[in-house]
Amino acid sequence: MKLKSYVIGLMSGTSADGVDAALVEIEINDGFPLLRLKAFQTFPFSKKLKQMILQASGHEALAVDEICKLNFQLGEEFARAVICLTKNAHIPLKRVDLIGSHGQTIKHLPPKSLRPIEFGSTLQIGEPSIIAERTGITTVADFRPRDMAAGGHGAPLAPYLHYHLFRSLNYGVAVQNIGGISNMTYIPPGAKISDVIAFDTGPGNMLIDAVVAKLTHQKLDYDKEGRLAARGKVQTNLLRSLLKHPYFKKKPPKSTGREEFGTFLADKIIQKAQKLKKRLKKEDIIATVTAFTAYSIAESYQRIILPKLKLKEIVIGGGGAHNKTLFSMIQRLLPSVQLKRFEDFHLNSNAIEAMAFALMAYETLQGKASNIPRVTGASHSVILGKIIPGNNFKFF
Repeated sequence: MKLKSYVIGLMSGTSADGVDAALVEIEINDGFPLLRLKAFQTFPFSKKLKQMILQASGHEALAVDEICKLNFQLGEEFARAVICLTKNAHIPLKRVDLIGSHGQTIKHLPPKSLRPIEFGSTLQIGEPSIIAERTGITTVADFRPRDMAAGGHGAPLAPYLHYHLFRSLNYGVAVQNIGGISNMTYIPPGAKISDVIAFDTGPGNMLIDAVVAKLTHQKLDYDKEGRLAARGKVQTNLLRSLLKHPYFKKKPPKSTGREEFGTFLADKIIQKAQKLKKRLKKEDIIATVTAFTAYSIAESYQRIILPKLKLKEIVIGGGGAHNKTLFSMIQRLLPSVQLKRFEDFHLNSNAIEAMAFALMAYETLQGKASNIPRVTGASHSVILGKIIPGNNFKFF
C-alpha cells in the first residue's frame, strides 16, 4: 500500500436504512494509522428493498432463492454507492485503492458459551464480487466470520477504530455507538489496544424504529429527533419488565442483534401495552421504548465501568446521536459523566461505522489483525475479511 491510501468503507446496519459510504484517506503516522474523512454520503434503500431485508433478517420466512437474489441485488446497491460517492466528491474511481464492505447482516448468532467454545455463526450479504467487478477496485468483505472461527462473537468490531481515534487522550473516554444495536467502547488513558473494553449494550434505534413504524402503520420509519417520545410519558411498570431481559445479566464479551431486540420484541411490547388497564397513547409506548434503550446503556456503565474505572466523557455516535430525547435521558441517568457527540471532536457521527470498515480493510491488506480478542472473546488476534481482487490488485 502507498504512504497515503484512499479507502472507501461501506456499511448497512441492522436498521437497514441504506448504504453508508465513507471515503477515507489513511496515512501511517508514528506507526499508527491516521484517518481523514474526505467524503461521506448515505444512499437510502427503497421501501421495497428495506422490507425484503427485514423479512430476510426477521422471523418471517423468505425463500432461499429470494435471499440468493437479494445478496446480488445488495451487491449492486453497494457498488452504486461507491460510484456515486466518488462522482459527487469529484474523485476518479482509479484514485481509490481499496474498498471495505461490511455488507448487510441478516443473521447473527453469537456463541452461547466461550468455555468450552460453542461456535456461533453470522451471515452478511451484499455480494462483494459485484462490488469489485463494477468498480474495478479490490474489495475486502465478510469481516466477522474469521473472528467467530477463532471462538469470538465477531462483534463488536468498530472498537478497533474507536481506539485509534481516541487513544491519544489523557483521560478515560468511552464511545457509545447507537445504531440499530448499541455498543460501547471504553478506552483508558494511555491505553494499549489490549486494554480496551467493549461490548454490545443492547437495543439502539432498531427497536424504537420498529415500534414507531408499527404504531404509525408504516407512515413513519423513525422518531425524528425523539419528538414523539418527548410528547409521551414513560410507563414505569412496562419499562421494569423490559429491563429484566436476560441479555443484560450476561458478562462481556457479549454481542446481540435483531434476534433479541428486533420486530419480534416490538410486537410483544405493543401487545403488553395494549393489555394494560390504562391504555397507553402511541407516544407513551415510544417514550417507554426510548427509555428502555437509555436505561440499558446507562446500566452497562453503572455496573461494569464506573465502579472500577475513571470515565470523564462518553462520545455518542450513530443515528441515536440525533435523538435529542434519548440523548437527554442518558445524560440524566449518568450525571457524573459528560456526554458529547463525535462532532465535538470534528468527526461525523454518521460516518464512523463505515470508516471502521475502511480501516479494517486497510489493515487486512497490510497483513495486520484488527479484531480485539478481549472484546470479541476470540482465542487470538486474526486478520479479518476476504479479499476479492480488483483491477488494481497486486499479486505477490
